[in-house]
Amino acid sequence: MSKKVTHSDPASLQDAAYRFALTGETTRSLAQYVMTTCPTFLDDVPKDVKAQLFAGFQTRKHEITPVVHYKLADGGRVFVEVPAGTEGATVISINVAMSYTGQEFGAMRERDPAMHAVIKPMRDKFSTYASSNMKTLTGAIRALVNEGKTRERAANKAFREAVNQALDALDKRVRTAKDRGDTEADPVRFRLARDAFWRTYDAS
Repeated sequence: MSKKVTHSDPASLQDAAYRFALTGETTRSLAQYVMTTCPTFLDDVPKDVKAQLFAGFQTRKHEITPVVHYKLADGGRVFVEVPAGTEGATVISINVAMSYTGQEFGAMRERDPAMHAVIKPMRDKFSTYASSNMKTLTGAIRALVNEGKTRERAANKAFREAVNQALDALDKRVRTAKDRGDTEADPVRFRLARDAFWRTYDAS
């Protein structure tokens, strides 16, 4: 049976802010644990690590998703939802839907289309749920990794990037112009001028 964890509404904006801050601290702590357990997380998540994380996501999704009772109808061609306790009903939960391997689920399309039609939406919703949580976890870990890093001031970085982008475009343009026979287009002289520009700019 699924289990829903209920939360009371905040008593005030101050209470809401307190709970929000507490959630952030919890997220940071859990991200730190995952990063410590799997130092390569941002570059490569091993299959066993991903399996454990998705198992955790599945546990929570199972808790917050009510089970559904189905019974075959229309000569056994489709499942229809029926009230709990209906005799002969089949109970489907997130855990049941996700218990099939990808290969088993694929084969179900032909072997048991009625069951496939019931399970597919549940599997799709869990996939979206798990992916969303994975992205949030990745973002929290990336924020931890970037903590304390010194960065070039955004304004200076933006200016240098803009100038380089403009010079890159001109470099391509001068080479194209030379290929088309423009006698004033000289890629070598342009690059010398570009180097001279940065030497002068950085020296000032």
